[in-house]
Amino acid sequence: MKTIHYPEGNVLLRNLSKAYPVCTHGKGVNLFDTQGKKYFDASGGALVTNLGHGNEELAAAIFEQIKKVAYVNGTQFTTQIMEDAAALLAEKAAPLGLNKVALLSSGSEAVEAAIKFARQLWVDRGFPNKHKLISRTPGYHGNTLYALSASGRPHYKKVYGPLISSVLTVSAPYGYRAPFTQSTETYDEILTEYHAKGADYYAQELETLIEKEGARTISAFIFEPVSGSSTGAWVPPQGYFKRVQEICKKNDILMIADEVMCGAGRTGKFFASEHYGLKPDIAVLGKGINAGMLPASAVMVKQSDVDQMKRASGGFMHAQTYMQVPSLAATVHAVLKFLNTHAVLEKSHAVSEYWLQELKRNILPLHYVGCVTGIGHMAGVEFVQDKTTRAPFPISKKFAAKFAQHAQDQGIILWPNYGQADGVNGDLIIMGPSLLMTKPEADECIGLLKNAIETFNI
Repeated sequence: MKTIHYPEGNVLLRNLSKAYPVCTHGKGVNLFDTQGKKYFDASGGALVTNLGHGNEELAAAIFEQIKKVAYVNGTQFTTQIMEDAAALLAEKAAPLGLNKVALLSSGSEAVEAAIKFARQLWVDRGFPNKHKLISRTPGYHGNTLYALSASGRPHYKKVYGPLISSVLTVSAPYGYRAPFTQSTETYDEILTEYHAKGADYYAQELETLIEKEGARTISAFIFEPVSGSSTGAWVPPQGYFKRVQEICKKNDILMIADEVMCGAGRTGKFFASEHYGLKPDIAVLGKGINAGMLPASAVMVKQSDVDQMKRASGGFMHAQTYMQVPSLAATVHAVLKFLNTHAVLEKSHAVSEYWLQELKRNILPLHYVGCVTGIGHMAGVEFVQDKTTRAPFPISKKFAAKFAQHAQDQGIILWPNYGQADGVNGDLIIMGPSLLMTKPEADECIGLLKNAIETFNI
């Protein structure tokens, strides 16, 4: 079987106009199809496979648990593997002060649970009017309905608008499109201006919104500590989270750090929040804590807040069929144990620094490339129609989607996104290769990306 193209087969394919190669297996940073073609997986899907493909150590550990017991309901049992996985997560979250864990199946589910936890906590504290959520745009928090509501991507509203809830929004830190950087010319000047003025600009916007809506009505502020595919891995400006933390504390607004994409070592620290001295009230993990083995995610909270719930409601009211499941716990435990045993984060620093440096040196000068951003094993490339004016391609061109397909044909897998420039237009790709990537593999990744850009015609 060479490819599958709709309406062949019985799978509801994600793209009904695409011919899908059939993947047979993966090993390390590579995937292979039935024709023997090799693909460098530079994105791991949507930055999921942080420990590569075909990891036999992880597979064996998960299989051992599944042979014992794969499922029990969290309302009836706990298991040793769940307790062990939660203990390792709490150990990782010690710098954030979070030590209680709810294990779920996807990032979207975990975001929904985190928002519900925040809401219930305010009710249990005696402040039932605090129900509004603030999120950032552009941003992404998932595809279940409230997570989708919190996702600052205006083009989603075209289809799902009647179904989603009203959420307050402020601007996400995004240096390339920030109003106060538009008079600068070079990439270095953009970065200088962004870090000099960004914290004040975005903090003022947040304070203005809170004053307008009334802090007494606002439950939580949800954000990605490092933005993912919504901006192409733009890090926050210097001092941004110090200001945000002060504002939220002053106004009794809970902070929810969505680390589904940027957590689990992706940025060089287990939690991206650690780079900024950030201590959120709630943290959400996914993707990297399961390494693509089984779909596991987590919500992490403070024991003091759980104690409050115990005194008031009796406990967290949220429940799902696949909450605290042993097979998923085994996946998380295996990933965390692998990270510790093999000192993955400690060893990955030199490669990530080299990779980002060489990406900027080789890719930034190329035609169509507006900016190259990133941190750790996470990088974004934004494409523009005009490098001087930063004008994006019109959405009708479908640049990102077409380029990602061209890149796949050339042997490199990338994750595309669109609409970030103004809610409709704008094209970028984001990369998140395995944390086990070597320097020679980093060179291969850059070479394949460069070739894909140089041979692409819109």
